[in-house]
Amino acid sequence: MRSVLRQWRRITRSQTGQRSLVLSVILAVILSLCLVLFVPFGGQVTAEDIQSCLDSLEAGPADFDSVRGRAYGLAAILFDDAGRRDRFADEVADLYFASRDIDFLLVYNTGGFAGATMAEDPEWPSVLEGIRETLAPHYDSMIVEYQRGEGGFVDFLGQVEEIKQDYAGKAPELAAKIAFLTKYNPDLNVIVTGRCFGAIFSNEVLEILAGNNQVYSVQAGRPFWYTDPADARSLVIENNGVMPDILSTRGALFFLWELGKANLGQLPSTSPDEDGSFKALNWYLRAPGHKYTWDHAGVRSAVLDFLEQRFLNSE
Repeated sequence: MRSVLRQWRRITRSQTGQRSLVLSVILAVILSLCLVLFVPFGGQVTAEDIQSCLDSLEAGPADFDSVRGRAYGLAAILFDDAGRRDRFADEVADLYFASRDIDFLLVYNTGGFAGATMAEDPEWPSVLEGIRETLAPHYDSMIVEYQRGEGGFVDFLGQVEEIKQDYAGKAPELAAKIAFLTKYNPDLNVIVTGRCFGAIFSNEVLEILAGNNQVYSVQAGRPFWYTDPADARSLVIENNGVMPDILSTRGALFFLWELGKANLGQLPSTSPDEDGSFKALNWYLRAPGHKYTWDHAGVRSAVLDFLEQRFLNSE
């Protein structure tokens, strides 16, 4: 009898722990959602700031030190810290020389609350590879990874703040890099890509670069509360062709109801769900329909049509 009671207590404790973990992760998502939806935000470095700075940079030789020097001048409007200016200048100079002889720069940025790398993402990199292979018979392209976060709890809070501000702190940095590269390489086209919060980020970058006809974007799974219109040079995908995305459909109550139904009674996983999920801290919460890969017909066909209309039919 005692053995049965002990076993029952263990099962009860285990189930209670599982429920607590699920509820804790969902609560973190709800609190983050409240911050995003209801807390106001401030301003940012504007397109005019970036363009004015670029216009002020003197033309000069294309050796590494000269290019880096001009990039450092651009960094001055973004950062007060000299170390961050140095890092920005080094990254831009390296990327300028790496992309001088290619036609397309394909920019990956992760979904979720950032911190994950392409190697850790089983979904979205396949879309970039699909784009690269589609362009390959006609154009040379290169995939580059942009990290807007570092991971961990402190960065998670910072990412919530950035999402609340529509990436007012992060989007100008990537926009400035792209503006520099396209200014000094007028034959370069750039496609900024992202899903979920990465789609918001991509759209904010395109808003800053609205006057730059060398820049495009591919966005998937934009959250329901983000209603900024997409630039004419952007593709927005809200359905993978298999099932509706609960994060892109309807509103907050529908999303929370569907999220609760999909997760209550089951532990969050350390791996994404086959029907769709998103990552909060180290856990994946099931989110049916929130999955976008090149194997999804709704994704592949939309991207192929976009590339065909924009680049392949114009040859």
